[in-house]
Amino acid sequence: MTAGAVLAGAGAAGATPAPPSPACSLVSWPLVFLVEATGGASSPLLPLADSIQAMVCP
Repeated sequence: MTAGAVLAGAGAAGATPAPPSPACSLVSWPLVFLVEATGGASSPLLPLADSIQAMVCP
């Protein structure tokens, strides 16, 4: 049982994506707070925030 958990964990660790770039983080976090403050999923700023994030984050 333990060997299976270790093997599963090793596979998951190898599949994790690279951390976001500093520029991506600098843009994403304020956008997240802005969208949440203006209505979350129903925010009128969500499409704009998505397009900005798509330009900055790979």
